[in-house]
Amino acid sequence: MSGRDMDDTTFTLPTTPSGSWEELTPNERAWVEFIRIISCGSDPRVTPARMRALREALDMGLGAG
Repeated sequence: MSGRDMDDTTFTLPTTPSGSWEELTPNERAWVEFIRIISCGSDPRVTPARMRALREALDMGLGAG
């Protein structure tokens, strides 16, 4: 594996929310809605490949990556 292919990002799976929907911040609620919209209403399983793809999609056009 080349240096370019290496990823030392720590991957942490999200835990179940400890409170109700109303206790989430507006930013947290927006992210939940965003994920549901782009996944056609499903709650897709979190995998490292999906996290990388989402990160790359969000970084597009910002000069990152």
